[in-house]
Parts: sequence; C-alpha cells; structure tokens
Amino acid sequence: MQGLSLDNQSPAKRLILGTAQFGLPYGISNQRGQIPEAEVAAILAEAAKAGLDTLDTAAAYGSSEQCLGNVLNSLPETYRIISKYPPNQPGKPIAQAFRESLERLRIDKLYGCLLHSYASYSGKPSILDELQELKSSGQVEKIGISLYHPAEAEELLQQEVPIDLVQFPYSIFDRRFEELLPELRSRGIESHIRSVYLQGLYFMQPDQLPLYLQEAAPKLERLQELACNYQLPIGAICLGFALANPYISQVVIGVESLLTLQENIRYSDTVLPEALYTQLLELKEDNETILLPYKWPAR
Repeated sequence: MQGLSLDNQSPAKRLILGTAQFGLPYGISNQRGQIPEAEVAAILAEAAKAGLDTLDTAAAYGSSEQCLGNVLNSLPETYRIISKYPPNQPGKPIAQAFRESLERLRIDKLYGCLLHSYASYSGKPSILDELQELKSSGQVEKIGISLYHPAEAEELLQQEVPIDLVQFPYSIFDRRFEELLPELRSRGIESHIRSVYLQGLYFMQPDQLPLYLQEAAPKLERLQELACNYQLPIGAICLGFALANPYISQVVIGVESLLTLQENIRYSDTVLPEALYTQLLELKEDNETILLPYKWPAR
C-alpha cells in the first residue's frame, strides 16, 4: 500500500489546505498564534503554485472565513472551498448559515458544505434535506458530515445516507476508521482525513507532554526513534503514512507559516520504506483521550 497515489494523482494534489490557523491560534504545539493576512496571501499563492486547489474552512474557525474573503479577493488564483455548518447554532437554518459563509468568503457557491458535527445530523436527520436543496440548486457541489467516531460512519452507511464525503481524524496513532475506508469508497463517498499531525502532538518532546497526554510518551518516543533511524523528518513520516493509504481521498493539512506549507509540499512526495511502514502500524493507539483533542483540558 505504501506510496500508492489515488487514481494516479500527484501526492500534492491530494492535499487540502486547512485554514483554522487563519482565524484561530490553533494546535497544541502552536507557539506563534494566528497567521497574519499578509502571510495568508503568500501561503495561498504558494499552495496554488504546488497544485493545491482546495481549502477547508468553517464558520467555527474564528475569523478564518473573513480572512479568506479578504485575501482571495486580491489573488488571481481560484480555489475550491469546503466550509461547515456551525455546530453550536442548532436553531439556525442551513440556508441562512450557508449565505452568511458565502458573504464572509465573498463567493457565490461552495465546493463542499459539511455538517460540523454528527450531532447536527443525529439530532435532526431532515437537516440533510436542506443540504440536498443547496446541492440541487447548484450552490454547492458536494455535501457531507465531519465525524469523530467510527460508529457515526457505520450508522451513516447502514442508513445509506445520501452524502458525498466525510471528514474524520486519521494518523499513525489514530486508525479507528481504517476498516471502514474500503466500504466508504465502494459507496462513492470520499474520505477526507484531518489531524495527520494530531494538532502538533507528534512534534512535541515526550518529556514535555502535559500530564493528560503522558500515556502517549512511549509511542511518541518510538516514533521519534524511527524517524532518527530512517533519517526522515517526523512530518514526512506522518504525511507519508496517510498518503500511503489508497482509500483516503484527500488529506487536510494545517500550516502555521509559509515555511510549514513548503515543508508539507515536500513531505507529500515521501514514499515510506516497507519496513518503516510495518513498524509504524505497531503504534496504533485506542485511547480516545489521547486521540481526540476535544477531550484535552482547555489550556
């Protein structure tokens, strides 16, 4: 499975640029804070040059949509944009939230519109009808749901819910959704994965982990030992591992600077040695307190 590209796409084309850092000081290892708009413009221009043509944002990402609206207005490139219905405004009609996102982004349609949480669907299944109406009217090309737990994907598959894509976490430690990937593909549902760097956890030193993540220290030490043995950057190993799975449609990457975007573009060409890939499979983690940042205490 290592090194295979989906449908012969170049690895970089399978990347989606996550934009949470454009509107929030996002990520456990983020020491810098929110990215200034001037640098956002440089990041987007560099992404386009490398062939990245899709952006992932959300109404819940602070000022990310406004930032994109400001910056994209001055750039010649065009991007496919995926945004998400806010999870904390259950009374707001989809159409209204959708219009507000378009206004902030200064565009007239979205490539993708997701429910930001499975609870938005489970609490009101008819909400998908509203998304379908937006799709039928041509205002959005693809609709779907952002997930956290495999049981959520299983229920969607059992109910044969008419969606085009799902987004969920996947990384060296977090392979909870792995068994569902072939079935999602067979149903024509794209799997967009996020958290390949687990909000930066993989870049932290094991002896500097907060108490609530101490259980991850042994596996983090092993990962860093492997990176040293194979003389590969941690980022290249994490991204290479995700891109090695041919059932993964696209990988959402967040960046903290122009430099980290350039690093990610280089890392996307990484083909992991068979022996390394096999050893990485042994680092699978089941403890959701480690795997799911929303369970981490507020800092």
